[in-house]
Amino acid sequence: HRLSERNCIEIVAKLIAEKQLEVVHTLDGKEYVTPAQISREIQDELHVCGGRVNIVDLQQIINVDLVHIESRANDIVKSDRTIQLVLGQLINESYLDQLAEEINDKLQETGQVTVSELCKTYDLPGDFLIQALSPRLGRIIHGRLDQDNKGVIFTEAFVARHRARIRGLFSAITWPTSVTNLITRYGFQEQLLYSVLEELVNSGRLKGTVVGGRQDKAVFVPDIYARTQSNWVDSFFKQNSYLEFDALSRLGIPDPVNYIKKRYKSTKLLFLKAACVGQEIVDQVEASVDEAISSGTWVDIATLLPSSLSIEDAGILLQQVMRSFNKQLPTVIFSDTIVVSEKFINSCTDLFSDLMHQKAEKEMKNNPVNLVTEEDLKQASILENVSANKKDRKDERRKKAIEGSGSVRGGGGGNAREIRIKKTKKKGRKDADSDEESQASSTRKNKHLEIPFMTQEEIQDVLRSYIHDCPEELITELAEHLIRSLTASYQEVVRSLFMSSTSSLSGASRRRTIKDLQDEVSNLYNNIRLFEKGTKHFTDETQTNLAKHMLKTICTDITNLIFNSLAADLMMATEDCTAITSEVRKKILAKLPEETRGPLTKLHASLNGKSLEDFLLCLDSATDACDIMVKKGDKKKERQILFQHRQALIEQLKVTEDPALVLHLTSALLFQFSTHCMLHAPGRCVPQIITFLSTKIPEDQHSLLVKYQGLVVKQLVSQNYKIGQGDDNTVDNLVEEECADTVRKELQEITTSLKDLVLRPRKSSVTEE
Repeated sequence: HRLSERNCIEIVAKLIAEKQLEVVHTLDGKEYVTPAQISREIQDELHVCGGRVNIVDLQQIINVDLVHIESRANDIVKSDRTIQLVLGQLINESYLDQLAEEINDKLQETGQVTVSELCKTYDLPGDFLIQALSPRLGRIIHGRLDQDNKGVIFTEAFVARHRARIRGLFSAITWPTSVTNLITRYGFQEQLLYSVLEELVNSGRLKGTVVGGRQDKAVFVPDIYARTQSNWVDSFFKQNSYLEFDALSRLGIPDPVNYIKKRYKSTKLLFLKAACVGQEIVDQVEASVDEAISSGTWVDIATLLPSSLSIEDAGILLQQVMRSFNKQLPTVIFSDTIVVSEKFINSCTDLFSDLMHQKAEKEMKNNPVNLVTEEDLKQASILENVSANKKDRKDERRKKAIEGSGSVRGGGGGNAREIRIKKTKKKGRKDADSDEESQASSTRKNKHLEIPFMTQEEIQDVLRSYIHDCPEELITELAEHLIRSLTASYQEVVRSLFMSSTSSLSGASRRRTIKDLQDEVSNLYNNIRLFEKGTKHFTDETQTNLAKHMLKTICTDITNLIFNSLAADLMMATEDCTAITSEVRKKILAKLPEETRGPLTKLHASLNGKSLEDFLLCLDSATDACDIMVKKGDKKKERQILFQHRQALIEQLKVTEDPALVLHLTSALLFQFSTHCMLHAPGRCVPQIITFLSTKIPEDQHSLLVKYQGLVVKQLVSQNYKIGQGDDNTVDNLVEEECADTVRKELQEITTSLKDLVLRPRKSSVTEE
């Protein structure tokens, strides 16, 4: 019986569905093909195509879907090791053998082939080609792979020819030659040339060395040139004891510094900017400098050095020589190369001594008004005033400094009292500055009023007339060096003549005045720093109020102190610097010189601000501009100031009976006991201090403090009410008076208890202090 086509299709579909039959439809759907048949056809097609076929082309030939072809191709590659799948192409061993034969033919013609060219020719990846051709080298391909450059294959004949050319070319070289230029000129294969050249140099066939590695800077230096070069360098250094880097570069040495270091490892050399010198030159310079210092003269080391050395190198050499001396030599260096002893400079200064006195006396006789400047007259007047009032002012300031809560400022409303706390003056310790430094500070302060002695050209003329055989540049720089000291000396001569003719105080009294000013400013400065630490324990709003209070009180005092010291120079000084107002400060600023006016204007403006830090920065600038040296406190001094401040508050608390002042002093002392920080606060900040102490002192003490605060507020309110109502004997006034008496009695009863909070012996606090 014969089945119809439809029956056959249904039977095959049923078998495929039950997986009893594995077949693949062709692309046109007219045929069934088994996987085994696809594999056989792929292998047959691979053989027909010469061992290399593209999978995409097999789709058209076998007429099945590409997925089935790729699947069978992968199975074939896994089962047959002679077939490989590369870039979508099947390649067998026979194709690779044929490929190797073609490459060998090309190699024998040209002598070398590169893998990159083969990749372009055969459209295959380079790694695959190297992997496929490596086992066929020496068997099918008569050549070898360059070990330094895997991308080149060459024959032994090519290598031998290459080696012969390299050997002949480099044997003829007698001058350092760039390897890169030879490669470009003669067409050498770069990697092969370096390999062969290194082999020939190591074996000794080529006499020379390659410096610079295998880079663009590689240079072949023949031995004959290196020997000649080394002989010249050794001979020159032996004769002259120095070597120029430029001279070595002209000889063809690319890195002169390293060349010298390697060649003269055991030789002590001094390397400069453009040359290196031996120990002989260094010793010669040292001996000349030592002789010039010993004899009190000068020496120009440039005349001792080779002319090829620059002035810069000579200066570096001189600096090195000066450092090599064990002791500090009294010398000055001019023009980088001239060493002048201090003895010689002093002798030059002595030349002007007689001229200085003669000119001062002559000017004093002819025109004393112009010579004795307004500055000197002011200074004499200031010294007289200081002498008359010095004791009273110092006693007054010391008294204010010791008082922990100075004047009480009243005001309207509750808690309107303010305690003005000033610095405590540290006793029993001498100032570290010498009288000479104070005098120098005063001289710098008045440097804008210098009296000229001679111009620099006139000084040069005097030096030329007394000093012979001296370079002109030394004369010029020596005159520039002397002009300031001569001017200062001349001013001293003028001042001594003027002071001898007046009844002003001695210089020692003036120096003591400057020293007292520096002490007072330093102590006030340290107090401000300590008070600032106390403000850090409060909120930002309270810190601002405390800062404003300090700016209006103690900061204003230190500002007035500095302004008053400057006003003395302007004949505007006052006996009590606390009387200086903002308007007075502005008048003083208008008459100050430019370099001092700027910092002091900022200091004056900072008093109206809100930041203590800004004020202290302006204060530092102002003291620098006025040449007032501020001595910063140390831990030991801070502890002493804290102790003195506490004792001052305690002494004032013992004698006061004013309830508001008792509350203020007690709060400040309790704050210092609990935080170990001083506090300079107005009366309106007492509630904030009491609130802060709630977590720092026992509850019973805080309750007593709060109770006392309430009574003080009631008393102040009743006083203000009575002032507002007058003396009318009304019923309300009588009731208010009875309440005031009750509050007054309660305050008297607990005032002693409140004082005892800080006046009772505090063993722990005393021990800590």
